[in-house]
Amino acid sequence: MNSAYNIEDKSIELRDGRTLAYTEHGDLAGKPMFFIHGNPGSRLVRPVEESIPERLGVRIITPDRPGYGLSDFQPKRRLLDFPQDIAQLADALDLKRFAIFGVSAGGPYVAVCAHALPARITGAAIVSGPAPFQRKNPYEGMGPDWQKIFKTSNLPEWLLRPLIALQAYLQKRDPDKGLDDLAAILSKADVRHLQDPNVRTRFKNNAPEATRRGSRGWAREAKIQLAPWGFQPEEIKIPVHLWYWQDDPAIPPQMGRYLADRIPNTIPHFLPGGGHLSIIDHYAEILQGLLE
Repeated sequence: MNSAYNIEDKSIELRDGRTLAYTEHGDLAGKPMFFIHGNPGSRLVRPVEESIPERLGVRIITPDRPGYGLSDFQPKRRLLDFPQDIAQLADALDLKRFAIFGVSAGGPYVAVCAHALPARITGAAIVSGPAPFQRKNPYEGMGPDWQKIFKTSNLPEWLLRPLIALQAYLQKRDPDKGLDDLAAILSKADVRHLQDPNVRTRFKNNAPEATRRGSRGWAREAKIQLAPWGFQPEEIKIPVHLWYWQDDPAIPPQMGRYLADRIPNTIPHFLPGGGHLSIIDHYAEILQGLLE
């Protein structure tokens, strides 16, 4: 049982012997939806209004990606490896079909699952997720601080690991300063969210799990985010909801428009204002869209 949320930590053993950890919340007899966390993130992510999934009849299943939280590290992991983890977890839970949505760094994982598992997915939503960086002007619309963060991911993994470990140590030592530093490079709407004690508590509970097993998982993740996806967005054959906000300095709407121009069937939600944390305001709408 995880003391932060009083929710049971669960896990399965994958075919290659790795442990994949996850949690569930909402209506456990409801429509299954996998939620793919951002970075840093973990299975401990919860909506600010925890009653929403249960009220809508939704069962949320949130796995730790490899190397995060309680999930084993996967050497040389690629984006294309992830759908098999989700498929095996769905099989273990006896789920033939399911919806999937992810926020921020979780967005590309939704895309690859939509590409690789179209027959099993009932709905998909990318929320403030990056597009492939192998394109003209990949940082267009992104704030300068966020450009520096993403470009740092070009460093070798062996060099990223101590940098991430230091960042994790500083955040753990003074989590309030870490959140204030984050607010300084986000939008006004995001700042308001980060002034909410409930939101701050959730960040403090969730973020340390990203480096629970060390910095290797996060360092590998940083490389994956900048690497080619291994498939083209044009190859996604199922409908995908795209949620982006005009004032998001981390993942600007240009990212979403790039995907909207290439994924054959999208349901676009390009909204004014907002920011990188606007999933908080629109969580019920996002789930409702996946129920339709």
